[in-house]
Amino acid sequence: MAEPRRREEIILPFPAPRETIAPATAYRSTWIVSSLQTLRERGHFEAYKRALTAHHDTILTALAGSWLPIDVARAHYEACDALGLGRDEQIAMGAAVGNRAQGTLLATAVKAAKGAGITPWTIIPQFDRLYRRGANGGAAAVFKLGPKEARAEFVGCELFDVDYFRHAFCGVLINVGSLFCEKAYIHDLPRRRRGDAVFKLQWA
Repeated sequence: MAEPRRREEIILPFPAPRETIAPATAYRSTWIVSSLQTLRERGHFEAYKRALTAHHDTILTALAGSWLPIDVARAHYEACDALGLGRDEQIAMGAAVGNRAQGTLLATAVKAAKGAGITPWTIIPQFDRLYRRGANGGAAAVFKLGPKEARAEFVGCELFDVDYFRHAFCGVLINVGSLFCEKAYIHDLPRRRRGDAVFKLQWA
């Protein structure tokens, strides 16, 4: 006889019905600037500049702390995608960007990680807040699947349609999760629609 299916628990609900959530129209430049720095460090910057087909000056002269139109951010991540890097390298790039951003956008997570008795469940309720520090629209929700397993869903951000961005975002989540456990794992799950992303998070 098959075991009964475990019931999901809503840890972080969407702030509104998903079909009513306004899509992101701008993205925080801090992530773009950190991404450019990581491209330089890993020797991909010259190839990236050749792949960048739009908004060249706006992206390369961007300063941290401002908002960039979503089409500008998309041009950046599409150029990153055009580099043809493997998924593992894209995740590593995202983790490096997330590590650099800890002093600014991820300050909440870092501060919480310094407490005693913390686990990934400490930061998971903050996922929507962390996401909104990068995008000015869209939203996040998290569902508990097991003691050390969760599903995170993000809606309303067209950047998730770019493979590089989605994989790099996995790296950011792994970087955050690693503050709270010995080892974090993430799997990119099928999406409901364009502009969405679904990830399974596991840790030990």
